[in-house]
Amino acid sequence: MRTMKAAVIYEAGGPEVLKIESRQIPTPQTGEVLIRVKAFGLNRSELFTRQGLSPGVVFPRVLGIEAVGLVEEAPGGEFTKGEIVATAMGGMGRDFDDGYAEYTCVPASQVQVIKTNLPGRPWVPLLD
Repeated sequence: MRTMKAAVIYEAGGPEVLKIESRQIPTPQTGEVLIRVKAFGLNRSELFTRQGLSPGVVFPRVLGIEAVGLVEEAPGGEFTKGEIVATAMGGMGRDFDDGYAEYTCVPASQVQVIKTNLPGRPWVPLLD
């Protein structure tokens, strides 16, 4: 079993409810994309969810409503391994676990390839 680090919440509360733990890396189905997360945002929506102010969110949950990273796997062939992609919204971090982890599995329909000529710095590991 391959594992990843993720920040998981089991109940609503302050920042102390975020717990770093090992979880199984999600397995994408056809129509989904497994992304190795390289960066994610922190925003007010996730603050509200963590505080228990987002109706319908079931705990435990890995928060995060956006993420960027590298395609690890796309069983439906929508993307190629290694492509740089971004994803946001569409139930992320509310209906299903998402960006506060080393990997996330999202619907292919909400993933976009990012192409840039900007000079970059090397990716740094998350959650170290």
